[in-house]
Amino acid sequence: MKVISAENVSKRFVLSHARSRNLADAARGFLRRTPRDDFWALKDVCFDVEQGEALGIIGHNGAGKSTMLKLLTKIMKPTQGRIRTRGRISALIEVGAGFHPEMTGRENIYLNGSILGMTRREIDSKFDEIVSFAELERFIDTPVKRYSSGMYARLGFSVAAHVKPDILVVDEVLSVGDALFQNRCAVRMRQIKENGATIVFVSHNLNAVTDICDRAIGLSHGEVFVDDIPSKAIGKYRELISNETPIPPGLTCSELGADDSPFIITSVESSSPSREEWSAYMDEDWTIRINYAAKEVIHEPEIIVSIKNSDGLSVFQPCNIDYGAARDVSGSGTIEFRAEKLSLLPGRYSVEVLAWPYDCGRHWYDLLVRPSRSNIVGPGIRYGVAKIQGQWVWLDNT
Repeated sequence: MKVISAENVSKRFVLSHARSRNLADAARGFLRRTPRDDFWALKDVCFDVEQGEALGIIGHNGAGKSTMLKLLTKIMKPTQGRIRTRGRISALIEVGAGFHPEMTGRENIYLNGSILGMTRREIDSKFDEIVSFAELERFIDTPVKRYSSGMYARLGFSVAAHVKPDILVVDEVLSVGDALFQNRCAVRMRQIKENGATIVFVSHNLNAVTDICDRAIGLSHGEVFVDDIPSKAIGKYRELISNETPIPPGLTCSELGADDSPFIITSVESSSPSREEWSAYMDEDWTIRINYAAKEVIHEPEIIVSIKNSDGLSVFQPCNIDYGAARDVSGSGTIEFRAEKLSLLPGRYSVEVLAWPYDCGRHWYDLLVRPSRSNIVGPGIRYGVAKIQGQWVWLDNT
């Protein structure tokens, strides 16, 4: 059964370019026509969500994700099209939305719970559970204006998650919580889903989208560009942002304001047998060549290559010291890291090269960042980070 249906939904905002420096300017602007532009935050968006389904909404900043949630929760109305929902909606869209800063956490639980449609008896029965989940027992009678943003988020999510909603709508607001609380929120959302509720989840945490959601839609400039299972939708999103992101040059030591360093990384290059520079094929060798200049004799510098995936996760950090390649250096030279049978799965990666003193002092010698997303390619469709050697074995039934 469909519990959410968005039919050709568009939302327009009018941007005014009038500049009122004082009351007289505002009055003159009121009497004459001021230049305005139409900004379409959403354009002809269509999707359905079934009961018990978890839908993720992904996209770059300004893509229209939060606008879509505000339309779903009827905070705003669409300019065109219509949205139909079935059942009680519980939403956590902004930190502290529905909280009164002068009221205590206890008072705000009753206020916010009432806004979300709970009766006083329901709130009474769940009060201890709400406070325990938010881990605010010591501060529950403190005015929430003294809460940190994380405490706000914990209390807001805890109330919303205990409403027993038919539809739970959650925005990126959870990113203000610590990793432990985010994990507990994910567990709670899975429990809500298992109880038959529908979830609409907006997040830049693509791993959380994969973990929680059955399906994901991607928004770009207000339009849907993908609607698929999370792994495929995320793959399309990464491809989109990779194509749209300009490739800046690598940062050098002098650009970081450390040109007086005794050891400078002058450039970083890469090569592979069958691909162009900064591109490699899975299962083939890949070499990263680091050129340096030492103004004095440097005792066994530590040189680290950090390879990060598109989520910013460092998937591999080889260091020359760990590989038994320690030596004193002076003048100009080159050191290479040679990866044998590259085990990274296909995707886009960035490369950072750091040089540290042997004694791991307070300051590094130099840092060079190449955020141009080195390309690893390979046959077939695979998801993840690394290729693990192994085998599948069929066992006959006995």
